[in-house]
Amino acid sequence: MFNFIQADLYRLAHKKSNYAFYGILFSLFVVAVILLQTSSPESEGISNAYIELGVFLLSQAFPLFFGLQAYSTVYINDISSSSHQNIFSSGLSKTEFVIGKFITFVIYLFTTFLIGAIVFFALFFFLTLSTGAQFDTGNLSNLAVVGVTIFLGMIGYAAVANMVSFISQNTTVSLITFGVLISNISLTALDLISLATDKLEFLRKLTLSYYINHTNQSVIAGFLPEMSSNAEPLVTWGVTVLYIVVASIVGILILSRIEIKEGK
Repeated sequence: MFNFIQADLYRLAHKKSNYAFYGILFSLFVVAVILLQTSSPESEGISNAYIELGVFLLSQAFPLFFGLQAYSTVYINDISSSSHQNIFSSGLSKTEFVIGKFITFVIYLFTTFLIGAIVFFALFFFLTLSTGAQFDTGNLSNLAVVGVTIFLGMIGYAAVANMVSFISQNTTVSLITFGVLISNISLTALDLISLATDKLEFLRKLTLSYYINHTNQSVIAGFLPEMSSNAEPLVTWGVTVLYIVVASIVGILILSRIEIKEGK
């Protein structure tokens, strides 16, 4: 399994499209920061404004752009290239495959978070030094909470989407499933249904999107008042870990009971 993980990470590290993709995104972020600086001539509020921008992008844009790219790069290629059969014929068990892919996804996602953090704080230091603004660390805890929430959330969404991908063995279906989950479309659909009937309202609190969205909104509101509950993020993280564990186990059971079809 370790050889499988090592080979997968090597593939990802030498995938040129990854560097082009993140290069473009980080360049756009630099442009956004420049616009932020020019629109905030007073240096006093630039520190808080920058952190607020980071929280907004991390909670809204990061899952859509970074999450979809990470899931597609780590998981979809094996399905679209019909390499499942080759992998399993090499002696790797289906359980080892699921665990190995999970580890690869976590490492890849953590790497993107780490690089993003380096770029973010490098620009943060540059702004505070160049504008003479006070280095305010008061809202960094909010940024950290959102970061951990989004990081765990995307892993949880990937675990749930994998259950669909193992059944369908179809790249379009699995990618759409992941996209629906990270974009909160499922939560929005339940909100619309609740307008017609309140009998299904309990389903909202059973979704991972509910906890992640509620925590992020509380953190964003926390820029003004204190957060409603310091324990709230811990509850969300616990629910997310539970989703990851249960979905991974179910995914292993599903994959172990289906026949991998050639050409899917």
